[in-house]
Amino acid sequence: RLRVRQREQAIALCAAALPPFDAARSLFAYAEDVRAAIVAAKYADRPYPVDAVALRLRETLAGRWKDLIPDGAFPTVVPVPAHPWKYFRRGFNLPALIASRLSRHTGLPFDPLALSRTRERVPQARLPAILRHENVEGTFRVPRGRKVPPAILLLDDVYTSGATAEACARALKSAGAASIVV
Repeated sequence: RLRVRQREQAIALCAAALPPFDAARSLFAYAEDVRAAIVAAKYADRPYPVDAVALRLRETLAGRWKDLIPDGAFPTVVPVPAHPWKYFRRGFNLPALIASRLSRHTGLPFDPLALSRTRERVPQARLPAILRHENVEGTFRVPRGRKVPPAILLLDDVYTSGATAEACARALKSAGAASIVV
């Protein structure tokens, strides 16, 4: 009996540790030139090759990532939202720019308002991985009355610990999303 209970507890712990999204992929490793380009775009007002990245995403989704999206499913492209103050200060949200261009190039629906950021926390880049999940807990929500599409392609500019993607996916799933690919 004890072994059965321990096994059941182990299974429950593993299930609880699963992310709330179906899959996650990164187009580029967040290192060297890619990291420098993203940092320069977000913090130094430098141009970012949004169209080139969107076209590369389109090619990759049709190629080696084709298995992520079931045949006939047309996920809605949802960018990770920036806090309104950051959006005001920068004048843009990089994930939304890329998501918008991806939508244009693929014909996939685009919903930049599916998620909102309810509060600003310490920037994730300044935190060790172990503190990132707690930092974004409860930070994202689906606006009241908003209908969430069943299939979502959640787009962010950087994926490191997965904390932001998980927080966004939890909010989307609790509002009715069935499938989320990051």
